[in-house]
Amino acid sequence: MGLGNRSLPIAIFSDDQRNGKGQQGKKWTTEVGKNVTITIALPLDGWKNIDVVLLNKALSVCTLKPIQNFVDEPLFLKWPNDIVTKSHKLGGLLMEMTQVMNQKFLLLGIGINVNQENWESEPKATSLRKLKGELLEVADVMDAILLSIDDIWKNMRDLKLDYRQALWNMGEEVLLDIQSNEKTEKHEFVEINEIGGEQIRGIFHEVDEEGRIVVSMENGTMLRFHHGQVRLKF
Repeated sequence: MGLGNRSLPIAIFSDDQRNGKGQQGKKWTTEVGKNVTITIALPLDGWKNIDVVLLNKALSVCTLKPIQNFVDEPLFLKWPNDIVTKSHKLGGLLMEMTQVMNQKFLLLGIGINVNQENWESEPKATSLRKLKGELLEVADVMDAILLSIDDIWKNMRDLKLDYRQALWNMGEEVLLDIQSNEKTEKHEFVEINEIGGEQIRGIFHEVDEEGRIVVSMENGTMLRFHHGQVRLKF
């Protein structure tokens, strides 16, 4: 990958992405030259006790903020890593760890719809062009994101409050589709197979320190779920 013994992040982008990857192995499709499709390799040397969840939240906020500057309509982070308006999806992030030789990296994949206007199978997709009503320079959007992430990488700050304030439908009633029970652990408050049914309805309370979505039920019970166990209904 050309990443051996790197101390600085490296960004790899494409104008023509043929096999983009989204959450849970889904494909991320994009028209040639119209969107931001980029992966940033962030070296983790010296981060002995890295808090991956906190880093995830910080990087999510630092991707959202510069994009918000291009449009007036409020943007949000939809758990776990989508960037959305109140009703449409603008893009998303995908984070995973990898190792090249003896060096560990966090790979941050970012896909943002900039000038695309049509999607065959994504009725809730939108783009910065559709929100703003005019063409944008893809390079300007990408540069703004890279500068923001570079800043937080050099000066890691506690952005938990910013993250909480950016969450889509925080404090409101949400619907969770049950996906599987594969990631449920013994210490979880409730095993998914004990809940029954295919959906869970409750008030979105928070995203906890383990990255789990926390919802409160009508009877006061607090339920916590990892990504992969449930999907936040849009």
